Amino acid sequence: MGVIAPSDAVEEEDVLKGIAVLDEWGLKVKVGRHVYARIGDFSAGTAEERMEDIREMVFNDEVKVVWAAGGGYAATEILPALSREVIAKIKANPKWFIGYSDVCLILNALTSFRIVSLMGPNLGGLAEWDRKSQEYLRQILFGEGVSGIGPEAGWKGELLGEARGRIVASNLETLILSFGTRFDPLLYGHGNVILFLEELETDKSQLQRHLDVVLGHRRARRISGVVMGRLTDIREVSYPEWGRKVTPEGLVIDRVKRFGVPLAFLPDFGHSDWNYGWWQSLKYFLGNRRFYSLPNGVDAKFTVTTKNCAVEFLETPHFVPPVEVKSEYGSTDQRSVGGEQLRKSDAESRDGGQEGGN
Repeated sequence: MGVIAPSDAVEEEDVLKGIAVLDEWGLKVKVGRHVYARIGDFSAGTAEERMEDIREMVFNDEVKVVWAAGGGYAATEILPALSREVIAKIKANPKWFIGYSDVCLILNALTSFRIVSLMGPNLGGLAEWDRKSQEYLRQILFGEGVSGIGPEAGWKGELLGEARGRIVASNLETLILSFGTRFDPLLYGHGNVILFLEELETDKSQLQRHLDVVLGHRRARRISGVVMGRLTDIREVSYPEWGRKVTPEGLVIDRVKRFGVPLAFLPDFGHSDWNYGWWQSLKYFLGNRRFYSLPNGVDAKFTVTTKNCAVEFLETPHFVPPVEVKSEYGSTDQRSVGGEQLRKSDAESRDGGQEGGN
């Protein structure tokens, strides 16, 4: 198991707490050489140092899991590490990439290449989530028959229906940042997707705008269902009068209802809320500390009824090589990756008039 810090600087104490959990699981851990490096208070080392750690973990055949120590704001500058050579190596020797928040930029990129990953707790925060969250993740990693997220989770169904598609799980802002790039998980690939989204520290007006952008994507008709995770510390500074009249959940319902696909809220993944507002220490001990890890790229069925909601994984989410799907167009993928072009085995046509992937 390899640890990297692709974004913000991380605290060694937090990472060691996460490693202690992995020790209980019997996993051997290799910490990247630059994980504890710092560029001021912003990033864990230079972009070159962080990319070096990623490449080292990818090309180390003993490393089966590449786990991000933390999130932040600096992952955009290390995306060039996902070169043609690196992507080919991951496809030939599959390994999990795990993390969330800013790390979703990497997960989105891997999803665009049909490489399965896990949106789950960063290693530096793993010990903070409850035991059920940790055990659920452990079972996925060890291939112990995790079949989905059942009605016992904290679901709230809003728009009834059934959807099937490959899971695309991401922080909302990082998904938007992926759009139009060579790492866009909606642009590349074909067939339906089920979006799992969460968001942190933004205005309601920005949330509304981001939702409109997602549902207005030129290939938005691939979206067959939406699961919304935590909406943490969503406020409104610019338009306080309007902001008092709307809720984040109401904005999501309104947008998705217009789009016309099933919707449910699952406040069991995404950024925690115990660091915000009053009585933080009490919220930490008494509040929701659940995080269901989500296997990006896995085929799934999403059901919302008047009685319950559930997501069923239709593929086993563990060390399974990515499914290679021949393009229905048979052209080349013009994405330049590390200055080179990739053959298009499963990417979508670049025709701007193509709206859906069905």
